[in-house]
Amino acid sequence: MTTTSEATAVRSLGSEVTIDGLSVAYGDFHALRDVSLQVPAGTTTALVGESGSGKSTLALAAGRILPAGARITGGSVRVGDVELTALDGRALRAARGRTAAYLAQDASAALNPVMRVGRQIAEVHQVRNGAGRAEAAVLARRGLEDVGISDPDRVARLYPHALSGGMRQRVIIAMALAFHPQLLIADEPTTALDVTVQAEILGLVSRLQQEYGLTVLWITHDMSVVAEIADHVAVLYGGRLVEHTDVLTLFEGARHPYTEALLQCFRSGRDAGPKEPFTTISGSPPVGGAPPGCPFHTRCPLADSRCGTDLPEPRRLAADHVAACHRLEVVR
Repeated sequence: MTTTSEATAVRSLGSEVTIDGLSVAYGDFHALRDVSLQVPAGTTTALVGESGSGKSTLALAAGRILPAGARITGGSVRVGDVELTALDGRALRAARGRTAAYLAQDASAALNPVMRVGRQIAEVHQVRNGAGRAEAAVLARRGLEDVGISDPDRVARLYPHALSGGMRQRVIIAMALAFHPQLLIADEPTTALDVTVQAEILGLVSRLQQEYGLTVLWITHDMSVVAEIADHVAVLYGGRLVEHTDVLTLFEGARHPYTEALLQCFRSGRDAGPKEPFTTISGSPPVGGAPPGCPFHTRCPLADSRCGTDLPEPRRLAADHVAACHRLEVVR
């Protein structure tokens, strides 16, 4: 387990993350356009939106782990004093896992099915830090202990298929946090888990965040998870940031029509009776690129002619609340 002195030593590693004008394209398709936000050191910002909104693209770009064919076309990502978008080659490889680490959604796909899990964690220390085989094995067992596995020696000898979904998720958390990164990017890591195991993983990440001082970007579509773990929330739609505020303001005073529609769907799913219909958002997210003007205007009940032609600029409504909408005066 991490000792008190070690925990103190790494507690300050979490750093502020500044994303400034970030744009990403897949070929000719612009998946993310001019997104800017700040994540205070040691806090969690949830990235929220429907599939195709750009939240995963934003997180992958922030960690410089975009897939082949995707490219950053503008803007910057800074983690503490490290400008990730300026790194290449060895410097970028060195930053991965230390400056920023990625926690995958599907632990089964992230793990090698024909390698024991202890060996997979040990390999991280051998390849990235030059640890000897015996030392790497000790570090692997310690990593398993840190994520709440009570019998690390036995679990280290198992193959991924022999573990439950929650145990596999703990293994990849141990791998992601092997070098105490400043930024942890969590890509819906609890989506495939039942609610009991999901609560355990959320509690685990919260504990490790406090212990290591992690700054976290958490991708999710589940507003109950947002309420549980987030300090701030960034709502994306059509590749643009439409609202960014603290979690309490989001639930009690959201101002963008899209954010309010998401919350209505969440409340409907939570509160509707057995024969009551769920609330939905009419229409579909834009495919092949956002339309002119506000990306949400084709589905927005408040849209007027200006919304279809003019892109709304982000407006600062309070010190910690930004929204991009022409009709803010009639929302709430």
